[in-house]
Amino acid sequence: MEEPVQSSESQIHPNETAQKYKETSFSPIQYVLFPRKGGWSAFPYPDIAALLAAEGAVYYVSHLERLNDLPAAITLISLPEAGALLQHPRTVAVVAHPYWLTAVASIRPNLLITLLPEPAQEEADSPLWESCVSKLVGISDLVCTSSETRYMKLVFQGVRTVWLGGEDSTPTGMMQKDELEIPLRDYEMLFLHALKQILSSAADTVTQLQCKLRADYYRKLRSKTGAHETISFLLAAYEYILEDSRAATTVQEAFVHAITCGRSDCVQSHYRFLSAIQARAGEVEHALQVYGTTAASDQERHHYEQLCRWLEAGEHQLVQAELLRLNDDYGTALKVLDELGGETARHWKFRIFQETGRVEEALKLVHAADIVDQASQQDYRQLSGTALALRGERHGAVKLFLESALDDEHALARIVEMELLEQAIQQLLGEVP
Repeated sequence: MEEPVQSSESQIHPNETAQKYKETSFSPIQYVLFPRKGGWSAFPYPDIAALLAAEGAVYYVSHLERLNDLPAAITLISLPEAGALLQHPRTVAVVAHPYWLTAVASIRPNLLITLLPEPAQEEADSPLWESCVSKLVGISDLVCTSSETRYMKLVFQGVRTVWLGGEDSTPTGMMQKDELEIPLRDYEMLFLHALKQILSSAADTVTQLQCKLRADYYRKLRSKTGAHETISFLLAAYEYILEDSRAATTVQEAFVHAITCGRSDCVQSHYRFLSAIQARAGEVEHALQVYGTTAASDQERHHYEQLCRWLEAGEHQLVQAELLRLNDDYGTALKVLDELGGETARHWKFRIFQETGRVEEALKLVHAADIVDQASQQDYRQLSGTALALRGERHGAVKLFLESALDDEHALARIVEMELLEQAIQQLLGEVP
């Protein structure tokens, strides 16, 4: 496998960066912020909001008539006004809390940026939080997070994403605004480039660039600390994303160090990742052997035996895609399935879309011939109900969930979830404490 070519953008001098951004700047645009509760002081990314305000008009959605701490450059608007505004071209929804999910999805904005906040304690413990995050990510054009763990998960899903963090707080570039030069940190520069790309429908180059920067960081850190179960593993993950041939050696280094430190779960947590590295490199048989070594539970052993049968039947790409999926690399697995094509690939793509919250895409893959028994009819009703809820068609969604509840009472949880989101939106708007 070839080493990745180093991006020239990572070598840009700060003054050159400022000039480049000025030259490629886009026309003014409108941004509608959907905040978390607590007023402007609770907005999770005020620095990003300031960058948006430097680029165009920014609006803040609230039921309140005024917010004393709201910056002068940002205009307060109601939810109905936000819905009308987002029907205009070159207007972007910027969602800063996942509980806005159905409210924003039903508006169907042309572009949607999600600024994922860190959850409050009661939110982190709620299954509603992750459910909404998953579906919101599934309809977003760009997702930003301050959590590197979340960032890596999103990259593995194939999501266009920016990590809003880093160890170096010194400016690495400049942004020209009228007669002013605004200093920018590296992640702010990356965010602006990602924003420019989604506005112009350009291909994503930012993810690879940021992953290269993170790989460089962990490589330097490892040179100081030596082999380390966490540092080496994170480096291996970034090398894997970059298709760097050193990834296999690095993850084995992490595994060995984890063993010497007495980690009892490192076969699954560290060594199994080698199966993804080998599968992505096309070494499917070796990858399957590694997965088999790590298969501990009865379910995993059964899955391994099934994969062996597929491989014996010549289904190399299907086994490759499934090994990638089992390592959470949904993005690459989908690419393999796209190349494979056919009915089998369609079924496995459907499963991935379900697992990653891409409801509408999953629904498009369902054929009438798939709905042949009670279980498949039940799944289809619940998936359709979820899609209707996201479209804002509450009555139709409730009807389908109630029909599903006749055979599975757990479907009632979907109606409860809709009620909880409506209550949450009232809190986010400031209507109730």
